[in-house]
Amino acid sequence: MQPETWAEIKRLRCVEKIPIAEIARRVRSDRKTVRRALLSQGLPVSRVERCLPSKLDAYKPYVKERMERYPDLPGSTLFEELKRQGYIGKVRIITRYLASIRAKAKEVFLRIETPPGEQAQCDWANCGSVRIGETWRKLSCFVMVLSYSRLMYLEFTLSQCLEDFLRCHVNAFTYFGGIPKKVLYDNLKLVVLSRLGTEVRFNPKFMEFSGVHGFQAVLCNPARGNEKGKVESGIHYVRMSLLAGREPAWPEINAQGRHWLDATANVRLHRTTRERPLDRWEREKPQLYGLPSKPFDTSILKVVRSSHQALVRFDGNAYSVPHTSAYQTLLLRADGESVAISGQGKEIARHARSYGRGSVSEDPRHFEGVLAAKRKASACKRKEHFLALGQLAQDYLEGIMQAEGEPRRHITRIMELAAAYGKAEVLEAMRHALAYKAFGAAYVQNILLQRRTAKGLKEFLPLEIPQKPAWNELVTEEPDLSIYDQLSDSHEEVKHGT
Repeated sequence: MQPETWAEIKRLRCVEKIPIAEIARRVRSDRKTVRRALLSQGLPVSRVERCLPSKLDAYKPYVKERMERYPDLPGSTLFEELKRQGYIGKVRIITRYLASIRAKAKEVFLRIETPPGEQAQCDWANCGSVRIGETWRKLSCFVMVLSYSRLMYLEFTLSQCLEDFLRCHVNAFTYFGGIPKKVLYDNLKLVVLSRLGTEVRFNPKFMEFSGVHGFQAVLCNPARGNEKGKVESGIHYVRMSLLAGREPAWPEINAQGRHWLDATANVRLHRTTRERPLDRWEREKPQLYGLPSKPFDTSILKVVRSSHQALVRFDGNAYSVPHTSAYQTLLLRADGESVAISGQGKEIARHARSYGRGSVSEDPRHFEGVLAAKRKASACKRKEHFLALGQLAQDYLEGIMQAEGEPRRHITRIMELAAAYGKAEVLEAMRHALAYKAFGAAYVQNILLQRRTAKGLKEFLPLEIPQKPAWNELVTEEPDLSIYDQLSDSHEEVKHGT
């Protein structure tokens, strides 16, 4: 046994109180070897190993040189390289030698315990993907651990944006029932924008958040993730205990996570403290800062532009606004549960937040009146076109309004007749209908039919006269055909759209 291995076994057992099985895993030995090392008062020496030469001895300089250049080079690769050089030993000899070299290079870390209420450690964990509808989204897990009690909080999110980060902080502090003096972070971009030596430029929004909540943001030294080993161990525990063998579903995974915290993680016997985190937290809670009286707004704020369909887009989905707010610049506010849209300082729409991709959330109330408004606009347009036929059309319209009250369908029908038969024929038919005080599109069409039949012309549109059946017997006088020579030019103009 190498001296470093023996010393590590002693330290893990006597200082950190690690179980024998875990020690054996860490030092890559069996449990019997670990027990022998723990029972021995001094470093055991193997005379056999000291006296017998190794088949690898002649190749050790080469192995050392390769390890200096490529520290993570696997033993199997070295084995193939040495075989080409004449090595006849087994791969096990190489792997053992590599383990001894790497053991010497390992850094020894001191365990640092913090007093109650002094510190929490925080980090993100990537947890693969989760299916939402027909879309796959990346799943992240926010983890915060109180350094003294080891009480843990976790929350799953679909992004690692600043707003989610701050919201998770608020939820964690609420779960802890208070705020620690310091929170330790790796060099997350959400916390620190740049770092050059001791010069650190923090994210202003995050500094605002920390100031409101009264805690100090502390950064690990670069490439020193071990300095926040408590949260790193917590993340490992989440993956092994909560997520292993589970296909997470959204949003159920958060409810499952909360149950796991309360029923497992925070009530287990912690292997380092040999106490339940919940019990230590009872002693730590009085040392935590109180929560701020006014909650910090962690919503996502975004300026958006509504489309011609009265929709605004956010996070891959669309949300409706009142149709009167189409084509406008609006302010969108989103939290974990809802999306609110405001215009001119007033909230005009609110929807449950969608987490899939490509969905459309519509409120039917937003489109009330839009169809009626469109129909009204179309009716006005048709009326303008009808009156453009001349004074005769104006007089006939007044008659229709007196007889029927609602002229919209009559105007529509007469304009259809004008498109089919020409302006001249329709005006002549309205003139006769006006003379007989027969007001309505059906009577104009009846007169057109009679006059076209008398001339041997074909009828294009079906005849419908639902009102006053007696008027179906109405017969006009024999027309003066010379008038059509004067109106032929107008007829051609209508047909050609001029």
